[in-house]
Amino acid sequence: MKSCKLPNGETCYYIDKISALESYNEIFNEREYEKFGIKVKDGDVIFDVGANVGIFSRFIATKAKNLKIYTFEPVPDVFEIQKKNLEFITSTREVHQYNIGLGDIEKVIEINYYPRATTLSAIVPIDFDLELKNSVENWDQTVAITSPIARFIPKFLRKTVVKLGHKYVFKGVKIPIKVRPLSDIIKETNVNSIDFLKMDAENYEWQILRGITESDWKLIKQIAMEVHTNIVGGENLLEKITSLLKSKGFNVITDKEGKFSATGVYMLYAKK
Repeated sequence: MKSCKLPNGETCYYIDKISALESYNEIFNEREYEKFGIKVKDGDVIFDVGANVGIFSRFIATKAKNLKIYTFEPVPDVFEIQKKNLEFITSTREVHQYNIGLGDIEKVIEINYYPRATTLSAIVPIDFDLELKNSVENWDQTVAITSPIARFIPKFLRKTVVKLGHKYVFKGVKIPIKVRPLSDIIKETNVNSIDFLKMDAENYEWQILRGITESDWKLIKQIAMEVHTNIVGGENLLEKITSLLKSKGFNVITDKEGKFSATGVYMLYAKK
């Protein structure tokens, strides 16, 4: 099992180091899940959907006392790494870890698992043609933001560079995973409040929201989530999710200036 030292001095176990360090930067440094009034307090119940190797759960565990944290990660290899990363949390806090995905109905489905970029593993793949177009047209905000040396690549080569990058990063395998509705988890755990629902579900967020029954919406107080419109048929997804959350009583803010917005990925914050 590979490990590295994070900038805060803690040890992090990983499958691909780049994903782990990028997640750390987004969560610990850029505070992506603490914007627009999102807060946690002592005793809150946290649902970490799309937990990957557990970096968000490690972060949120430092923000308040006596938290109850529920993590959901469907890929078995990634889940095993998550368990290792959360060992010291589970010894002092109440943490429940689920090796499943969430969705609209219970089923077994295949996920595209990318060992070279575990955070991008997805049931619904991105629209690669759209991703190529967005990356080339918004070079400084997409490719060059994570690799500054890319600024020196001439324009006529950029499409080729992105294609080669996709071929490398998205070399994956399809594996079966179990998906269950969020409301089924609420029912079996007798959770009476979800004070913070964090979602990073890589193109499956709409299906997860559809897995919440009408009566359970009243339990959810805050949401911070990525919305991926860079999928086939996803051009109106941000508006659909915004309308849905407003209809459930949330005030909704969308960060359209985020670093991934040029590729069609937005952070959305909802609070009652």
